[in-house]
Amino acid sequence: MNEEQVERLCQIAPKYGLTLEHQGLTITKVNDQATTLDTTAYMPDQFVDLLAKIIATNMKADLWQWK
Repeated sequence: MNEEQVERLCQIAPKYGLTLEHQGLTITKVNDQATTLDTTAYMPDQFVDLLAKIIATNMKADLWQWK
């Protein structure tokens, strides 16, 4: 990914229930959780798939912790 794509992704992420922060080409926060995701290692569609997996993992955790 390039920096323009990362910036755009951070702008549209809230539409899909995510908040992303970045420094250059590195995603530094996903939903206020610190991380270090190097976006240069991914094609844009691959990175979107990774974010979808993060959402799915969080949803599963919430489901099983439901009371």
